[in-house]
Amino acid sequence: MGKDRMISRIKKSILQRLSLVISDGFALVVSLIAAVYFLNLVRPGSQEYIDFNRLGLAKILGFAILCIFWQLELYTKRRPIWEEIKLLYTTIVIFAIMHFIVTFLLSHHIVKLVNVFFWCFLLVVLPVFRLITKIILLRLNLWQRNLYIVGIGKNALATYQLLRSNKMLGFITKGFIDIQDQDQLSDKLSTPTNNRLVEQIPVYPYTYLINSVVKNDGEIVFALEMEDLINNVAKIDILQTKFTFVSVVPDVLGLPLYGASIDHFFGSNQVVLRLKNNLSRRINRIIKRTTDILLSLTGIILLSPLFLVFAVLIKRSNRKVLFKHRRIGRNGQSFDCIKFQTMYDNSQQILAELLANNQNLREEWQKDFKLKHDPRVTKVGKFLRKTSLDEIPQLFNVLIGEMSLVGPRPIVEQEVSKYNNDFYYYKLVRPGVTGLWQISGRNDIDYENRVRLDVWYVKNWSLWYDFVIILKTIIVVLTRKGAY
Repeated sequence: MGKDRMISRIKKSILQRLSLVISDGFALVVSLIAAVYFLNLVRPGSQEYIDFNRLGLAKILGFAILCIFWQLELYTKRRPIWEEIKLLYTTIVIFAIMHFIVTFLLSHHIVKLVNVFFWCFLLVVLPVFRLITKIILLRLNLWQRNLYIVGIGKNALATYQLLRSNKMLGFITKGFIDIQDQDQLSDKLSTPTNNRLVEQIPVYPYTYLINSVVKNDGEIVFALEMEDLINNVAKIDILQTKFTFVSVVPDVLGLPLYGASIDHFFGSNQVVLRLKNNLSRRINRIIKRTTDILLSLTGIILLSPLFLVFAVLIKRSNRKVLFKHRRIGRNGQSFDCIKFQTMYDNSQQILAELLANNQNLREEWQKDFKLKHDPRVTKVGKFLRKTSLDEIPQLFNVLIGEMSLVGPRPIVEQEVSKYNNDFYYYKLVRPGVTGLWQISGRNDIDYENRVRLDVWYVKNWSLWYDFVIILKTIIVVLTRKGAY
């Protein structure tokens, strides 16, 4: 029984990797065909030269095959989707540059154009094909991998929720492991939770993992509290001899770990964890500011027709088209945050009357300084708020340097006290038109989590994450999730 189960697991693992290899192969072929087709659209008659220069196409495929197989971890190690896309893009860009250097001086200009089109198409096609392949494997129950979380405390629960929210990883939590319990099956976690899905997952004793029934059947994740982790290093060593995949999720909440590196010392178990504060480096601040200027200027030009249309619609119900509100910016300096006017002209009077006569609305306002069903908002304003289009004038704030495209949510003076000591991190950067809180539930998440997301962004900034947040913001705006 155990032997058959292991054979089945090996076959499943081979099928997973083979599916990704086939998917990547199709992505290369489709990208090349698309490049040649697009070339014929922009340069009619190029097909004749391409037909007589198949060696050039062979070189492209050779570089591309070397590119996708250069990172073998893409077939063996599971990563969060955006981290995998980042690795794919980094690898593609590096090999594209190498290919251009090798061939551009020696190739005909037609082949050079094919090269450019091919690598551009590959940037889009390869991640999409991989994503579709994983979705299909998930639907066929072929991508899933069993997972056992060692731990029953807060860190274990947080790890479970993290892995469950990243569905494309394919992990199925089969059980929590009580590291202290050697004999009997438990019926609950030590951390109280109302999550019914967690309550349905059994808590096994440590000896359950030593049992041959589950040997090599899945992945082990140690998610113990720090003290328990230190005291159970020997058990980690034991499980490494029985399971191929063993991971550790240390309880280091709050540390800026994105981009951190680990230095090892020969013959020693000690390691040095090097943390990075990316925004403390001048070059990164220059890159971020340059990106803000280029993208905001482009956005203003492309969206100028919308500015005109909304200005006409707003003018029908308000005297003013734009609304300026004092917000706290970088270094604690105040600035006027620009938005389209979405409220009636006498909005302050309406608010004062509402808060004076309605206790529930007063409590809601004191909690988040927002009202979900705000009677001060005009009909046009409701649409603009629901789609977040009321915020596009903030592109001018970005252009003049008062805001950034991505950053913490711009706050008012009354909100500073809610940040407590974390206000230090808020002041380090410019507030953003969008940010982590906008793509994590927006107005549906509580204030404590808003602050946590703002602080995480400042500590772990990267240009790649800025692009991811902008892309996710577009998706959130289109779905109108959490906006009011």
